[in-house]
Amino acid sequence: MGISNADKQRRYRERALKDPDGLLLTRLQVLLCPTADATLKRICERTGKTKREIVEAAILHFDG
Repeated sequence: MGISNADKQRRYRERALKDPDGLLLTRLQVLLCPTADATLKRICERTGKTKREIVEAAILHFDG
């Protein structure tokens, strides 16, 4: 008998929660309005950064 879909998903999440440097990550899931989504995509294209990098920078900016 093969691995269940639930086990496959659990294993995927365990792997996905580590970035390339081996740091433990936290999952964040949000729904954005179309305007904010388009703006985020433009920022990513303009800067060459990932959505994750942009969101992390914004959070850290507003904390300081």
